[in-house]
Amino acid sequence: MPTKNLFVTERLQLAIYLHASQKLCFSHCENSDKGKVQFVFFDPSGVADQLELEFENGAAVVANSLFASQKFLRRKMSHALNLNNRKTGAQYGFNK
Repeated sequence: MPTKNLFVTERLQLAIYLHASQKLCFSHCENSDKGKVQFVFFDPSGVADQLELEFENGAAVVANSLFASQKFLRRKMSHALNLNNRKTGAQYGFNK
């Protein structure tokens, strides 16, 4: 999928809001060059910037959805970090 149809953020709270509000479809987590996790969402309509502004202005989400999304994305984030640690460890001969 072309990158113009994706929205990427390192901000966990924003990612939780986007996932909980179901306004963008979550794709995956990946490690960034800076050693942080990036959350990748599909954004075919190009609305992510507007949604980020709504988030900054205090958009509301149902608490159950918010907590469920937080739990889900933290698991995805941990998985991405663990994959990176295994790759790094293998590079230095730690994971044989």
